[in-house]
Amino acid sequence: MTTKPLLLLAALILCCCFASLHAGPQGCKCIRTTTTRIRTQFIKKVEVIPIQGRCRHTEIIVTRRDNVKFCIDPNVEWLNSLLDSLKKKGCGKRKAPSCVHYRLFG
Repeated sequence: MTTKPLLLLAALILCCCFASLHAGPQGCKCIRTTTTRIRTQFIKKVEVIPIQGRCRHTEIIVTRRDNVKFCIDPNVEWLNSLLDSLKKKGCGKRKAPSCVHYRLFG
């Protein structure tokens, strides 16, 4: 009758696995992305979220001045120039239109 302890152990391991699946980030924030360029004067904030948890790709979330958010395709060719331009303008300066935030964790 050594099967009862093994079944109990298997059930306990299965419960732990299900609990760990529901912990932490619940997937990607961006369901769809756009490739449409957004002019820097309309941007309030850019968030760069790296691969983490259940989301297996980098996410770029742009918040416009009217608080509308867009997910940008991280592979568009103009994205690096946008990020460089925003970094040069600086975050926290009086006339800076926007900030770029790099999140390490969700």
